[in-house]
Amino acid sequence: MDKQINFFLLIRPKHFVICAIDENYEILFKEEIFLNNETYLSNPDIIKKFLDENIFKLEKKFNLYIEDINLIIDHKNFITINLSLINNFRYSSKQNDIYFNDLSNIKDSVLKNNNNYELTHMIINKIINDKKDFVIEPDVNNQNFFLEIRMICLKKSTINIFKETLLNYQISIKNIFCFDYVNSFKTIQADNILVVAYKLINGLNSNEINFSKKNSKKIGFFEKFFKIFS
Repeated sequence: MDKQINFFLLIRPKHFVICAIDENYEILFKEEIFLNNETYLSNPDIIKKFLDENIFKLEKKFNLYIEDINLIIDHKNFITINLSLINNFRYSSKQNDIYFNDLSNIKDSVLKNNNNYELTHMIINKIINDKKDFVIEPDVNNQNFFLEIRMICLKKSTINIFKETLLNYQISIKNIFCFDYVNSFKTIQADNILVVAYKLINGLNSNEINFSKKNSKKIGFFEKFFKIFS
């Protein structure tokens, strides 16, 4: 198959959607179900039944095995951590992408104190240098930057439940999205939230840090900021 296809699974308490989306954001396959009386929280077997009915159907349609899937979750176990800090970048900006190490260290430090959680989204809300006139030298070495960061995290125990469920189909989780975060980028009600999630993978929010840089088509604000001085 020539087309690049990404698979998405939306899990809300009373609403499940599984779909396949190509690189042009066209939905090639979609199945969904709305529940009436119970939720997957009260009956986890509901998810298994939904997947049993649709995984094989999806794989048969595209004549392939699904190896990984992007998961959008609506769950009470998400938390948001906001932090403000001053960080000193002690290297030349010409060293490509090294600033990710500093951000990764910030992430690891926060998660060390919240070790029951896993990061799903890290967003730079604000970045300001330490000079009042915002004039930055051609080299960011030894300059202090004030950062406002938002981290959205999900309990590991919740993630493990979904991992174990998908493992029954030999499927791993590629990305995890917070439903409320993805939903905030819908411009109109008719927008498909799974397509919005795919666009977020490809850089829809330029302030979100993508450590793995999987399939990113856009350069984020933070990358652009440092590329100015390279």
